[in-house]
Amino acid sequence: MFDLSGFDTGFEIRMHTDLFNIDHCIDEINQFLYTRDLCQHFFSLSLLAREALNNAMTHGNKMDPAKQVMFRLTHQEDIFCLEISDQGQGFAWQDSVHAQSSISAESGRGHEIFANYATSVRYNTAGNQLILNYSGSPA
Repeated sequence: MFDLSGFDTGFEIRMHTDLFNIDHCIDEINQFLYTRDLCQHFFSLSLLAREALNNAMTHGNKMDPAKQVMFRLTHQEDIFCLEISDQGQGFAWQDSVHAQSSISAESGRGHEIFANYATSVRYNTAGNQLILNYSGSPA
């Protein structure tokens, strides 16, 4: 499943947990930016989206294909907002937000990516919803 709903300021996708859907989502981001002459933001937005979606599917939904991920992108007043939620139990994000990863680590750099590219990073209490704001330049 990959259900796309568009609206004036953005779009929303509901998708099954399947890593191939991340690429489809990135294609939709590219199309959204292209039609609005905002392609200069593609690298940063796709990096943020890929990391968040991968975390939602891999860690949140534990790659359970029966579970869904929701992705929403909006753009208003020069601010992009990415909202990602999964159907997992969540995690204790308060314990890992400020942790530094090793440069040689194969995983665990998501929070650093978010901190360096997003202007704000927010989780819901449970830790299964992430909201990233991006203003057009790395934080």
